[in-house]
Formats: sequence, C-alpha cells, structure tokens
Amino acid sequence: MKTILMLTDFSINAGYVAQYALALAQKIEANLLVCNIYQAGALEERAVGEHLPICLEEQNSIYDIDAVIAHLTARLDEDDQKEAFRPVITQCSEEGLPGEELAHLMSKYNIQLAVISAHSKHNLNGYFEKDHAWDIVEKANFPVLVIPYQARFEPFKLMAFATVMNYTDITVLESLTGLAKHTNSEILISNIAAQPEEDDDIEKFFNQIPFKITYPKILYHNIKGRDVISSLKHLCSFIDIDLLVIVHRRRNLLQKMFSTSITRKMMSRQEKPLLVFPCATVTESLVVL
Repeated sequence: MKTILMLTDFSINAGYVAQYALALAQKIEANLLVCNIYQAGALEERAVGEHLPICLEEQNSIYDIDAVIAHLTARLDEDDQKEAFRPVITQCSEEGLPGEELAHLMSKYNIQLAVISAHSKHNLNGYFEKDHAWDIVEKANFPVLVIPYQARFEPFKLMAFATVMNYTDITVLESLTGLAKHTNSEILISNIAAQPEEDDDIEKFFNQIPFKITYPKILYHNIKGRDVISSLKHLCSFIDIDLLVIVHRRRNLLQKMFSTSITRKMMSRQEKPLLVFPCATVTESLVVL
C-alpha cells in the first residue's frame, strides 16, 4: 500500500495541508502518515545514560498530532461518499531536523511521497520559519508535493511537467502518469528554450515514450524564453494547470555560491501546487503515484 508522509509544524497553514494530504490520499488510495519533527532541549539536560521520562517536546508533539488525526478522522466520518477509499492514518514524532530525518522516515515507513507546506516568512511558530521546507526538498530521495498557502485539494485535470527532455525525465513522466490516471488528467510536457528545440531532439525524447508509457493524454508545449522562472510563472498564469511538476537537480558548492536554484525560486513565488522529483534517484521506474 502506498504511504503519503505529511509533515506538520501545527501552524494554521499546516492544518490546510493536512486536509489536502487526506483528500489526495483518498483519491490515489494511499495511507497517510502524519509526522512532526521536533527539537528537544539542550544536551546537558539529557545526559547520556540517564533514564529520563519522555521529554516535554515529545509529549507536546504526540499530543498535538493526536489532535490533528482526530480532526482528520472526523472529516472522514462526515464524508458523504461512504464508498470512497478510507486511508489508514498513523502518526510519528521524531527528534531532529526535517531534512536530516527523511532517509530514516523513508526506510522505516516506506514513504513514496511527502506533502508539505510552502515556506512562509510570516510563520513565526514552527520549524518552517527557518525554511526547512527547502531543506526537505533539497535532501529528499522521494517526490515532495509543496502546497501553497491555504490551498484546497482539487482533482488534477491538467498537470504541467517542465522538463529539459533528457532520458531520466522519461522515468519521471512514467511515474507521473500513475498520478494522472487517478483523475484522468492530461499531462502537458513543457520545454523552455531561448530558441525552439531542434526537431531531432524533440523526436528523440518522444520516441522513448512508447517503450515505457502507454498513457494517452500526453501533450507537448514549447515555451520560448531565456528566463526559466519567468517562463514558468507565465505558464502558471495563462494556462489553467492544477499542478506544476519539476525535477530538482542538486548543485555543487560553487553553483550554490553564485546562483539560486530554479526549484527554490519557484518555491518562493509559488502559486500552484508544486511536485518536485529528485533527480539523483531517477534511475529506474518510480512506483510512486
């Protein structure tokens, strides 16, 4: 059974994200894991070898997650569509930093997808105040769905996949069709270039698709432009897409010093739900969505 990880800091927007994650879990028939990653007190207060009771931070985390799950369960109980899939909702509280705990969570709970809130500079109560949302995307080895402020879930009808049209992006597209099938969504393959791509390059990319993908609702849209961010913003503004999909390519230290990641820029100016696939792990079929 697929499992969606919903990371929460118990902020107001995290409440909206929890409802979004629940609705998505119902739609794609996945279970839901609600997780809070907390930071405990100073080390000197928790000496090695001491048999201390559960720390206050963990107590609060567990209590607050209980409240989140109680609210989500109540929503399921009130759902008029009794025949709809009912996710199993579980919880975990982990000590540490969100980006550092992802590998542990993935191996322990078999996570295929994480749902998180977009970073907000106005959120002064929770770990996302330090932009751990970016840290999660940067370090995750599974897709991360970043939800804009107070967004409500709507079944996806048109997804835009911004791609550089290389071989590994075919694997992302294959995984994305699994999500599209749940809502009968169209997938708009969008390539941004200063000049139109050579016909041979486009043909090469699309010739790979029939060998791995049979999904029929795949379209192509070329965007002429030099600035990727402006072009993607234009795409989101003038085409009624429900989901923007990109592949995050991690950069070396020198690249980080002199430029800001396209993924990070899109997260800072986010208007649509943003699904980010990690490039480093896209080497085989991603049985995700």
